[in-house]
Amino acid sequence: MSVIELSKTITYTYVKIGGSFITYKNKPFSINYNALEKLTNILHRVVDRNIILGNGGGSFAHTVVNMYRKYDPRTLLIHCQNSTRRLNAFIVNYLVEHGLNVIGLQTSAIIYEENGEYVINTKPLEFILENKAFPIVYGECIFSNTSVYRIVSTEEVFKIISKYFKPSHIVILIDYDGVYTCDPSECSEAELITRIDNNNLDEILNKLSKTISRDATRSIYGKVEETSRLSRELGVRIYIVSGFNINNVVKAILGEEDVYGTIIEIN
Repeated sequence: MSVIELSKTITYTYVKIGGSFITYKNKPFSINYNALEKLTNILHRVVDRNIILGNGGGSFAHTVVNMYRKYDPRTLLIHCQNSTRRLNAFIVNYLVEHGLNVIGLQTSAIIYEENGEYVINTKPLEFILENKAFPIVYGECIFSNTSVYRIVSTEEVFKIISKYFKPSHIVILIDYDGVYTCDPSECSEAELITRIDNNNLDEILNKLSKTISRDATRSIYGKVEETSRLSRELGVRIYIVSGFNINNVVKAILGEEDVYGTIIEIN
């Protein structure tokens, strides 16, 4: 029985290794080695779980997109793919060297856009999961026959593959404890938002739109908007937690209730 057939009866925990966690976003092409060490410890504690990993672009993709956005689409595509592969390979190499069965999977090699629709080759993911390894996909500039490239976030990649590999819940690792009312690095009045649901989503988005600046993949406002939509469309709970809190991340991966961070659950 193939993984695709099995996925009708089993579910996968999707874990995003956020760019703000794994890199220093204000320092181009930088790696946070402390974050890599924490990630290694986390994964060693959940090796028996059905997990699909994805990493964000951090200071690699954001730097390149900002540098080459003014150039022709082909130039941006080439540099974007080069930078995202570098980061993914670095993460994979580190985890493998520390005893984890991890395989990087270039997103643009399995997903492309044709006439406005995403097309996916699921076989590589199937093979990795069948062989009990953790696949790591990532946000990237994928090929498009209408606009040369399309920038897809890790969350969008999760959504695309979720049609074939059903998620039980999603865990997003960032550098803070969760979503705050304003940027905690700049705002002394920042308060952690522990839950986002149908009752407070509009209010939170309205507040974030006024307090957070935008970056290459939009702002935390855009991420909350995107993540909330993902929760609704997939019908899953999403945990946004600090990747530096190992025990807390493990709880989130296990789907426990007493997790410190932000829980997004929209229906």
